[in-house]
Order: sequence, then structure tokens, then C-alpha cells
Amino acid sequence: MGMSLKSSFIQHLVKNYPDFSEAQLDGLVADQMISPFQIHLSQNLLTEIKQEIKAYWNLRSWGESKLSAQFHAKDLRRPSNFSACMSYDFHVNSSNHLELIEINTNAAFLALGLELYQFHQLRNVLPFQEPELIQMFIEEMQLTGQTAPYSLGILDENPTEQRLFLEFLVYQKMFTRNQIQCEILDLKNVSAEHSFLYNRYTDFYLSSEASQPIRKLYNSGQLNLSPNPYDYFLLADKQRMIDWNLQTDVPKPASLLPVYDLATENRDEIWAMRKQLFFKPKNSFGSKQAYKGASISRTAFDNSFQDNFIAQQVSNASEITVTFENQPAKFKYDLRCYAYKDQLQMIIARIYQGQTTNLRTPGGGFACIIID
Repeated sequence: MGMSLKSSFIQHLVKNYPDFSEAQLDGLVADQMISPFQIHLSQNLLTEIKQEIKAYWNLRSWGESKLSAQFHAKDLRRPSNFSACMSYDFHVNSSNHLELIEINTNAAFLALGLELYQFHQLRNVLPFQEPELIQMFIEEMQLTGQTAPYSLGILDENPTEQRLFLEFLVYQKMFTRNQIQCEILDLKNVSAEHSFLYNRYTDFYLSSEASQPIRKLYNSGQLNLSPNPYDYFLLADKQRMIDWNLQTDVPKPASLLPVYDLATENRDEIWAMRKQLFFKPKNSFGSKQAYKGASISRTAFDNSFQDNFIAQQVSNASEITVTFENQPAKFKYDLRCYAYKDQLQMIIARIYQGQTTNLRTPGGGFACIIID
């Protein structure tokens, strides 16, 4: 973004959170974090997004009854709460319908999204503002048995080094001004006194060596996580896309793309179809180890033929043409649709050029949407 956009956004944040300084924020707001553009969507598409989120929530209930043995095998406690700050990430295809890219239990930019709408003087199209965000966390804490005065931690690995550390600070200030005590915690510093954590850590099943202390506290019930491993299992583990495609008990969401389990598929058939496919691990996030079938090498292809990989039908990013720096420019975008339980809260677009939503494209970044 032009420095003027970045500096005006910084001034907006300082006005809303007076104990931030401009100098401090200058290092925390990436130059391409927010886009000057907005994405226009139809009222029909907004309705479709709400319906799709409800359809995936029905599949969550289906999973609760049908997949309990698989979750049990992970040796993790079933929690009493749901998951805050989840998102459904969609593309809009050429016939103006949704295609699900992934469900994300670790979605960034919900708190900053509220700031972005305010900054652009645009209205979030849904009745979701700071009071509703705070209420969601209070509900999560209450479900785990916490009563007022509330306190929580925000958990990540090396939080100060995360690209959106700014958002942790915004949450902390937002919670504090709503009488919720909040500290930002590194994975290494979690102890039994932290009974509820807003979880931004990406070891979703707490399976790594570093996660063992947290796993122990979580399983003993001393620690509650939101988002938690159970919601990750029911909604965001890529294996679910395979299960949902195979099941015939509940209607399939219209946005669910065909997905192939590379543990069981015919290698030659998948190789022949590879140009229409995208290869990725079942439990990764972002673009780690993900390959476009059109450009995948035979070696990478053979290496992905294993239990932990899926091939998903390619979903091409939606595109907009805008005037940028006095020139027509094409940008891609996806839609990040935040939801709590089955209710849509806010939609933010991520605008970019190149292969992935990388917050490194001039003119790209997080963007508001406008419903026409």
C-alpha cells in the first residue's frame, strides 16, 4: 500500500488504542498488509455464504456421531466449548458460485478486520462488532466453566515473531478495555494457571515434542483451548473433505470440491488428471508443501502418493481489474468468511498477485467487501 495508506491506518489504530505509538506500529504494520481496494459481492452470494457455513456445520454434527472412534484414537479430550475465530475460505468461480478452498480454525485478522472496516468508513454487512466479538469469547469461557472476572491468554509459538503479532496486541487491548484480563503467551510459558487460551498455535493436534506440556494440561481439563483440536478434527482436517465427499447421510455443500485420498487412489489415473488438481498434505496450513498439479514434477508427485496427502480439484482464484498507479491491473482474491458455530460474522477479502495470498503484493493485502 502507498505509505499514505499505511500511515493513515496507523493513525486510525493510535486513535482507537491510545497507548500504541506510531513508531511502534510502523514496525508492526506490514507495507502490504491492507489493500486500497474493495471487493463487490452480490446479495445472492452473501446468502450463499451463510447457507454454505450452515451446511458445513451440519457436516460437523455428522462427524460428531460418525467419526468419534477416529477422534478417540488421537487420545485427545473432547472439549465442552466450540472454537472462536474460525473461517471458511472461498473462491468465487466463473459462474458466480462459491468453491471452498479450506476451513481454517486458525484464522487471523478478525479483530483487525473490524478496524479495517472502521478505517475505510464502511459497515460490516453483518451485525458483528466489538461487543459481539467479546461476547463470543465470554461464551467460550463460560462453556468451559469460567465465571467473571474473566481472564485468558493468547497462545502462539514465538508470538512476537509472528507476521500478525499486531493483532495479538489489538486483541489484548480490546479484551482489557472490556474488563477481561489478557496476556500473550509463548508456547514455552504456558502453565496450569492459564485455564483458557485463545489458540493461534498451528500444531493442531498437539502432537509435536514442544506441544506435550500443553497436551497434558489440555487432556487433564486444566487448560481449555479455542480453537481446539476437536473442531480442527471435525472441520479443518483435510481428511474431512474426503469423508464429506464419500458420505451420503447429509446433503453435500455446493461449494465442496472433489478431493482424492492419495493413500488409496490409482496413481496413473491421478497423474493423468494432475493438471486439474492441487496437491497438499492433510494437516498443513497456508501453502506449506502444496503443489499445483500443472507444474508438479514426477518426483514430487510420487512423493505425495502417501497416507498424508490429498489431491483437490483446482479452484482458480477470482479476479478483479482495477486501476493501480494509473494503470489497469489484475488482482486475484479469495474470501475469508469468519464464523462462530453456524453464524457468519464478517467477510474479508485477501487480494494478491502471483501464486499465494502472501501480503507482499503492492496494492494487495486484506480488503473490505461491499454488498451491492
